[in-house]
Amino acid sequence: MGRVELNKNNISTKDSKYFTTFQQLAKILITPVMILPIVGILMGIGSAFTSPTLLKVSTFLQNNAIQTFFNILKAAGSTVFNNISVIFAISIAIGYAKKEKGIAGLCAFIAFAVMHGTISTILISLGKLNPAKLGIGQTMVLGIPSVDMGVFGGIIIGFLVAYLHNKYYNVLLPPIFSIFSGTKFVPVVSVLGAIVTGLGMSFVWPVFQSGLGTLSTVIKSTGVTGSFIYGFTERALLPFGLHHFVYLPFFFTSLGGSTEVGGKLVQGAINIFQAQLASPKAMFDINVTRFLMNGKVIFAMFGLPGAALAMYHTAKPENKNKVKTLLIAAIIPAFFTGITEPIEFTFLFVAPVLYGIHAVLVGFAYSLTYLFKVNIPGSTAFGGPFLSFVFNGIMQQGKGSNWIYGLIIGIVYFFAYYFIFRFMIERYNLQTPGREISIIDTLNDNIQSVQKKSVSNDIINEIITALGGAENIINVDACFTRLRVKVKDVSRVSDEKIWRELGASGFLKVENGVQVIFGTKADVYKSKIKDILGLE
Repeated sequence: MGRVELNKNNISTKDSKYFTTFQQLAKILITPVMILPIVGILMGIGSAFTSPTLLKVSTFLQNNAIQTFFNILKAAGSTVFNNISVIFAISIAIGYAKKEKGIAGLCAFIAFAVMHGTISTILISLGKLNPAKLGIGQTMVLGIPSVDMGVFGGIIIGFLVAYLHNKYYNVLLPPIFSIFSGTKFVPVVSVLGAIVTGLGMSFVWPVFQSGLGTLSTVIKSTGVTGSFIYGFTERALLPFGLHHFVYLPFFFTSLGGSTEVGGKLVQGAINIFQAQLASPKAMFDINVTRFLMNGKVIFAMFGLPGAALAMYHTAKPENKNKVKTLLIAAIIPAFFTGITEPIEFTFLFVAPVLYGIHAVLVGFAYSLTYLFKVNIPGSTAFGGPFLSFVFNGIMQQGKGSNWIYGLIIGIVYFFAYYFIFRFMIERYNLQTPGREISIIDTLNDNIQSVQKKSVSNDIINEIITALGGAENIINVDACFTRLRVKVKDVSRVSDEKIWRELGASGFLKVENGVQVIFGTKADVYKSKIKDILGLE
């Protein structure tokens, strides 16, 4: 077998800056993304086994001790999900900080809280926010009543603090203010920056939110087209925290319908469906169910697992075991409870085009479920896709659930997601999990060389020498399999022959550094080099 010689086809100077920046962003954002699968499973299990629907048919689960246990799992997962925005802010600030990363992380947390505190104060003073009764698109953020900006708010603050930190962490102020020089000035300027950002968002974000209200009329007045818009916009706006404006008005207001069930007038899609479910005579109505995320049953139970399989099959061979664990953990909460962020975030930031395709496919899922009258709600209010498919679908065929059509569409969607994602990933070399650019060397002697190299100071010193010496090294980082080094002069870095003698399976040169493939030892080498050179 041959090997891929990527180092002979180095990235052009024109594109290298964009490549390096994108790779760094993907690496930084993967940290909070990796947290989501495990907390998603905890939240999913907790939500599933405390679901009223399941408790009705499994009375043994009603035991107080059992319910307390599952509520703890749900609370643990919810705590992380509810604070994922500030986790993004801290991760970005730490990731982009050149020095004193701990200070950057602390300032990101402070700035995030200050931004929402500013938004809260302004909106309350304007009478647009009532802490005692939060409206659609409003939520509690770190205990502060504010607007829901999703992870976008955290990303804004993360980049803001990173910029301010790198600019001022070593600033020298006049003697009268010298006590605030250096890193002590970073919290001050971060707070000021957060106040300005909060002022802007107090007026800008509500405009976006109110604009979405006009979609409700369009969605309600159209059938198939409205269903597509409903599904597409709900997914497309998820990263910005604006998706609540798409579905909540239909859940609880007359926009979701107003009808008489069992002699009582009921309003709101959730209330109507529950009344129909309880009535021995009332049949399900697609004009109600389409607002309860029936399309989510299709893309969460079938589509996203197909996408996950495509990402697994297109991962590099040496990364497949790690990727398999990540993807399985991310799919479990999506399949069982409809918590899709863990799997969606694995490709949202590293391959946004896939998320765009995903949003379009979601729109068509809602259209198809409308056309075939698949009356199975997929929202967490009904236990999520799987439990709802069983209890509100299969067990309610007599009420017109039409679950068999949902199953057929779902199977088609599994393969549609799989082949579309696989084609896009391979055709455009998208950097989904496990596809980090690498150089695969299959020669037995090199494999043995990698296995025999120990993490001793001798090998670390040889690596430093091969990088052009300590004075040539600016910064050292690592990912799963790759040592990433920023150097002053790339020409001083040794060639491929030396790196292979040191146990590397290959290397890639970029404009301001090199990336050396050491397999799972990369992270250990990074730490050792930093210790020897005294780098942070």
